[in-house]
Amino acid sequence: MTTSDTSPSGTWVLWLLIIVLFSTLIAACVAALKYMTGTGIADAILFAGAAFGATAGLCFAAVGAVTALRN
Repeated sequence: MTTSDTSPSGTWVLWLLIIVLFSTLIAACVAALKYMTGTGIADAILFAGAAFGATAGLCFAAVGAVTALRN
């Protein structure tokens, strides 16, 4: 399957949406759990950002691995 560089395929857009939503859910859970322990808002936001980045990175790596294995 060939795609042009200017227009992403519908599948890639769907994967991107799923990754962002899943990462946001994980980040919100981490922020809530961290805030419940008594830390400040700033620390909760920092932990949530780290959780978002880590989750998104793992998801992108998994999608890349599946794509590479299919080809």
